[in-house]
Amino acid sequence: MIASPTPDLGAEEQSRRFAITPAVEALVVAIAIVVAIISYLVIVNQSSPQRLIPPPVVALILVANLVSGVALMMLLGRRVAMRRAARSAIGGGGRLHVRLVGLFSIVAAVPMLLVAIFASLLFQYGVQFWYSDRARGMLENATVLARTSYDQQLRRWEEATVTMADDMSVYLRDNSIDPRFASFFFQQVYYRSLSEGALFAVSPKSGIQTMAIVNPYAIDLSKQVTPTAIARLKSGRRSIVTVTGDRIQTLTALPGSDQLYLYAARVEDTKRMTTQTARAEAIVTDYRALLARARSLQLQFNAALLFVSLFIVGISVWIALAVADRLVRPVEELVAAARRVAGGDLRARVPDPRSRDEVGTLAKAFNQMTVRLEEQNTELVTANDQLENRRALIEAVMAGVSAGVIATAGDGTIRLANQSATSLIGTEVDGLVGHRLAAVAPELAELVAGRDREAIVQVSRASDTRTLAVRIARTDAGPILTFDDITQQVLDQRRAAWSDVARRIAHEIKNPLTPIQLAAERLQRRYGSKIDPEDTTFAR
Repeated sequence: MIASPTPDLGAEEQSRRFAITPAVEALVVAIAIVVAIISYLVIVNQSSPQRLIPPPVVALILVANLVSGVALMMLLGRRVAMRRAARSAIGGGGRLHVRLVGLFSIVAAVPMLLVAIFASLLFQYGVQFWYSDRARGMLENATVLARTSYDQQLRRWEEATVTMADDMSVYLRDNSIDPRFASFFFQQVYYRSLSEGALFAVSPKSGIQTMAIVNPYAIDLSKQVTPTAIARLKSGRRSIVTVTGDRIQTLTALPGSDQLYLYAARVEDTKRMTTQTARAEAIVTDYRALLARARSLQLQFNAALLFVSLFIVGISVWIALAVADRLVRPVEELVAAARRVAGGDLRARVPDPRSRDEVGTLAKAFNQMTVRLEEQNTELVTANDQLENRRALIEAVMAGVSAGVIATAGDGTIRLANQSATSLIGTEVDGLVGHRLAAVAPELAELVAGRDREAIVQVSRASDTRTLAVRIARTDAGPILTFDDITQQVLDQRRAAWSDVARRIAHEIKNPLTPIQLAAERLQRRYGSKIDPEDTTFAR
């Protein structure tokens, strides 16, 4: 008899209680949609797009969407696992697949959720300062400072040139252009830290006429003094500042004169100054462009975190399904082989395991078990055949003997009886086997209860009484009774005994009659001829 496992009703009830029904799946999908809609509304209803959404709000949106997304991926993985389990020979609803999907998803989702939260908060709090008013003011102030410094340098040399022109104008009111003026002009250029200077007159007929000059080899007035510049000065412009090459050049008219002009220049690293100023302005421009996309970058970063996290969870679900398939495949082979064994095919074997882990050990043990079962089954079949042959022989022998044979169990139940036993006891075979000996033959049951091994028992059935010679062999399986019907033998013995008694009595009676008979015979011979033949008295 094969014992089947008793189902754990409490476990089944708990499994049904926590089962994921289509209604639960629909609820999860609805929650995910609601979370997505609320997230969209929160993002759209924020104020200026140049302002970052508060980091806690973004982190909450990220967590809500990540949790709902992970739940959807777990449900999707569960559906895939159940479809694979439906094609499996094991059945069971794909519980192993579903459990592995859930376990791998949780193992991947929990750390990813924590990492996503911390990464989002750290990133947002880190860039929050750079998108704040303080950072914007700092960068703009730095650009203003760079431009102001550059403009101050230009104004400094412009003012130095204009002041020098005023001094030249005052000097020329009382003095003429002579050698002393040359010394005065040189001192003006030197004390004002100018690198070069020139005093010249411009007339329509003569063109440019130089009155005084410092460092003449570095000055090319034809390039610096243009009709456009002269026209602008005559129109009321106080001075004209130009930056060319490595010089800051200033051109101005002497007050009180229509033809005299002053040119002064300062050698500076103007390329570095303009490069730094342009770089500062470019940084501010880029910052403003970045500031215009501040919220977009914030959302892109968090969206990247969300999708990367979901991708990792999806990879985990795929790995869980692959691991479950790898684990279930040898189990399917074991189940199929076990069902074949249960159906009686003891030649069923599990294919040679490809792994050397516990599953491979189980497969090897199963194959060893089936080999042993097949060997034992062969031995049992052989032994059963031998027992069957022996039983047939015993039944044939028992059927052929005249003695009755009854084998009983320890509790007195009749296990075996031959036809002679049923004839001697006076019942059918079906009325003996399986019944208690005390119910069908109480005389024999009393004998079995005793200690005797042989006895003579009389069995009465209706008007028939039989005398049985009973012998009892006591074995571990129970007593075995053999008995013969000696009723006729007893009668014959009784008749023989009575015949002997009668013979003995007749002998004893016969001894005194002999002389009488002899005397009668003598009288018959002597007087027989004298007696009338018709008279029979004498003969008697």
